Amino acid sequence: MKELNIKYQQIKAIYEELGHRFFDNGNWNVNLFGIRTCYDVVDEFNDYLGIAYRDERGIERCIIHPGTTKPGLYWLAQNLGNPQGTFILAPGQYPQCWKIGQHKGYEALAQVGSPFLGWRDDDQDSMLDPNGKMYKDVTGLNMHTTSFINHKEKVGAYSAGCQVRQRATHHTEVMAILRMSAKMYGNSFTYTLIHSLLH
Repeated sequence: MKELNIKYQQIKAIYEELGHRFFDNGNWNVNLFGIRTCYDVVDEFNDYLGIAYRDERGIERCIIHPGTTKPGLYWLAQNLGNPQGTFILAPGQYPQCWKIGQHKGYEALAQVGSPFLGWRDDDQDSMLDPNGKMYKDVTGLNMHTTSFINHKEKVGAYSAGCQVRQRATHHTEVMAILRMSAKMYGNSFTYTLIHSLLH
């Protein structure tokens, strides 16, 4: 996976260009984002998950990790996440969509309410189908990681639509930042999903 080197001001400019809100009023006020690179490659950690914020000294930080913003092959080919199809989150900004909670027994970002919009893929052809009717009925769309024990090369069953960091160490790093943010601004987080690489 190619390393993506994007600075704080660059991601801020992308937000503004897309008409999204960027949180820039104070230290530890975080901006969580995903960058979806493509739809034609399935089951790879070929997307990016990032966080942009100012640290305790006001220094601009932008941390980007490999991950997936799309469901894995298991949920596309073997076991639909929903009778109507497995959920594929659509690009956009989702205000106050997550809080610090639990995902399968460990600390992660857990869905709040029904903020998400996306497609449902029901043909089990092992391909992503980001088209057709849009849905807002997804539940349990969290931001989490894969395994705290083994390194995972494939998405597999780790995402049925969730936004997933490939490495647990990266997940732990981000959760520490989010705990700092929650102390100052409350336990509520906005997520912005961007389609394609930045320019």
